[in-house]
Amino acid sequence: MLFQKNACAIIGLCVPIALCNVVGAASNSSLSTSEGSPVLVQMLSSLPGCAIPCLESSFTKTSCAGLDDFACLCADANFQAGASQCVSQSCTVREMLTTKKTLLLLCDQPVKRDTSLVPIIWTFFGLACLAIALRLFARVVTNAYFWWDDLAAFLGFAGSAAFAVVNVESIHAGMGTDIWFVDFDDITKVLAFFYAIMLLYTTTRFFIRASIILFYLRVFPAKSDNNLGRLVVYTLIFNVVYNISFFLAVLFQCKPIPFFWHVWEGHDGGQGHCGSANALAWAAAITGIIYDFWLLALPFPQLLKLNLHWRRKLMAGAMFLVGFGVMIISFIRLKTINQFTRTVNPTKDIVDLCLWSAIELDIGVVCPCLPSFRLIIRRYFPSAAGTSAAQYEMNPTSGARSLGTAARRSAAPGVIVEKSVTQKGAYTNSRTGSSGGKSFESGKGLVDRCDEENQGSQVQLTMDPFTTTTTTTVTAGARN
Repeated sequence: MLFQKNACAIIGLCVPIALCNVVGAASNSSLSTSEGSPVLVQMLSSLPGCAIPCLESSFTKTSCAGLDDFACLCADANFQAGASQCVSQSCTVREMLTTKKTLLLLCDQPVKRDTSLVPIIWTFFGLACLAIALRLFARVVTNAYFWWDDLAAFLGFAGSAAFAVVNVESIHAGMGTDIWFVDFDDITKVLAFFYAIMLLYTTTRFFIRASIILFYLRVFPAKSDNNLGRLVVYTLIFNVVYNISFFLAVLFQCKPIPFFWHVWEGHDGGQGHCGSANALAWAAAITGIIYDFWLLALPFPQLLKLNLHWRRKLMAGAMFLVGFGVMIISFIRLKTINQFTRTVNPTKDIVDLCLWSAIELDIGVVCPCLPSFRLIIRRYFPSAAGTSAAQYEMNPTSGARSLGTAARRSAAPGVIVEKSVTQKGAYTNSRTGSSGGKSFESGKGLVDRCDEENQGSQVQLTMDPFTTTTTTTVTAGARN
């Protein structure tokens, strides 16, 4: 943030020359006369001693008619430039902030506090909360499998919730307020919150990306004959390495770590060193956008080969559209990087960065939840989404081994083997009795083979009345 190097800008916005009236009076030992306002005298008494000579010498450069011409003095560029340069050379950071605050109050400058972040954050977090709730509801009411992509999505949502809470707490501490109007202890607190915000952002983005990648593994499992599945696995490994690298870079960007939230004090904040926040932020942002583009483009070659119904194409298109929306937000977020990393007013200028980061995370949580919505639509509005169940939705991965192979390899006591067979109608068959339809014959063949190998085995065939998926369950008993 290079606060100390840009300290002259702190004083140089609008120097209220009402102070000069009293400074001139002070030089004539008339500060306590009846002409002086008690409030004015009290405010002047809070000025650091290093600022008084600077203001006195700067008044000689003013072009205003007199000391009572406050409107002119508060806007005089010559006075501002002279006072800023002198104070930045003569005072510490804390003294400069105190001088700035006093002068602005004397010029009747209001204390502005930007709290627009709060309603926007809670609105988008509400969307993320709704998406994750519908995902959970879809898994429960359709008896679909919970898998690793669900766990990653829930952890991403937890990170998004923590991100929102920390931002709101930071607003209460003073984020969104000009640094010269924030108490010194609260400045440190805001920057400590921001440090936590950066770590939460990196962690949450990891889980969101992991959820998308693991969803791809549901649809395109890693098998020897599936190049896309292996590529997805490599992408997952890269996601782990990539995010750990940036997490550590953020964590140790300052040595010692607490120096990050004391750096605003310059040399008064103690001995320490921070790396280039600008370089780190740009590296993370640009590589993140490239990586997100890769995640969106990864399944496209395989999807183009599939002859999908238009309903499923619409569902897939919605997910990718939201994914592109996240990328657009990432591009918008780029413009906030320099605003923060080169600021002399960090408590004010980090608001936009935190706002767009929160929106990016919340929309990122929504994106991998969209495929689950099809389960709900098919459950309650079958005419809109079709009645056929996608295998990846009802099984951990669609690349599970064939039922016959799995049964022969796992013919052990207590092992349950399942296979989904598309079939219209609903029936239940206990044991290995007859069953109509060719669709059942493959399952019956397995039952017969398992029955020959496992005496006392029990077979039950059931069908979900809301889907067309028949489930054959074989429970292998103990061999004699």
